[in-house]
Formats: sequence, C-alpha cells, structure tokens
Amino acid sequence: MLRCVCVAFVAVVAVTAGCATTEVADNFVWVDELGQEQLEPTAYRIRGGDQLQVSVFKQEALSGPVLVRADGKVTVPLIGDIAVVGKTPPVAAEEIATALSATGFIDKPSVSVAVLETRAPTFAVIGEVRQPGSFDLQPGSTVLDAVALSGGLTEFANKERVFVIRKAKENQRVRFNWTRLSRSDGNSLKFLLEDGDVVVVE
Repeated sequence: MLRCVCVAFVAVVAVTAGCATTEVADNFVWVDELGQEQLEPTAYRIRGGDQLQVSVFKQEALSGPVLVRADGKVTVPLIGDIAVVGKTPPVAAEEIATALSATGFIDKPSVSVAVLETRAPTFAVIGEVRQPGSFDLQPGSTVLDAVALSGGLTEFANKERVFVIRKAKENQRVRFNWTRLSRSDGNSLKFLLEDGDVVVVE
C-alpha cells in the first residue's frame, strides 16, 4: 500500500514539475549559498501512521502508545483528540501538557512524546533521468546518489537545471551546478537528502 502511494505521489509531482519548470528555475537558492545551519537535517516532524509513546510523569493511566490517525490526531485520556502531525515530538508534548493542565485535574503535568515506529523515509527523482521514481532514503544520501539510483541523466538532461524541492522547509527549491556536483565541490556533499525531498532534473 505504501509503495503504491509513493508511486502515485511521484506521478503527480512529475506532472506538476513539467507544467511549472519556469517556477522551479526562477525561485531557488544555490546550494553553495546555504549556511551551515540550513545544511543540517530538519528536526523530525510527526507523520500520519506514526506510533507514539506519550508519557505523563507519575500518571500511568494517561501514558501509553498511541497511533497517529489519518486525520493527523491522536487520542489522549482526559483531553480526547489532539492534532500532532507536522509537529516535532517536543512541541506535541508541550501542547498535550497544556491541554492536560487546562482540564484542572493535573497541576503542571510533565509530558514527553517519543516516536516508536514510523514508515521508512523516501525521496523521489523526476525529470530527465533514466529511471525516475521513489526510493528508500539511506542515511547520508546526496543528490549525486539520487541521480545514480535513478540510472543517471538522459541525453536530454539540462545539467544546469538540477534542483531539490524540500517539502520539509515549505517547498524550498535548492539549485545545483552539475559540474560542481559531480566533482563534489562546495556544499554538494554536505547537502543530505531528507524524507520527502524531490530531486528534479530538467
């Protein structure tokens, strides 16, 4: 089921990218212009289907594993449903603590949220590559790795128009110089792919 969803997503992105080539090209930041803090991995944000462990200090009845539903919410005793998708575990814990405090039953609750299980991270490669598609993300993967996994560039690829669309940072578009990328110059090897990234080769 997950693989089907990923493939469908790639197909939609591919159509969108083909219709919005100019937008991608005109609204970007060069990878070598990114500061060190922008090269660091984005903090994990909770996703639908994640299994979380909600722990309330000295409140075993309120603690336990919860499943993040398709609507982006979990159910916590006393407070009911609360939205957590798109939030980091610490932020989710803070909001659960605030909601528990508002019930008046617990004074200054201490809450922690941990991710027990999540789906495997993936990225997509679309455009002028030989085998576009969705791929499992391995730690430390770079854009060069992504192009290699997708079979390399086609003869029609524009080597000056290689981008990464980063969904985790509001669809930030990062542009790469292929010559520098293939030589591993500058920030090319420091820029690591993240879950949900889309590599576009025009």
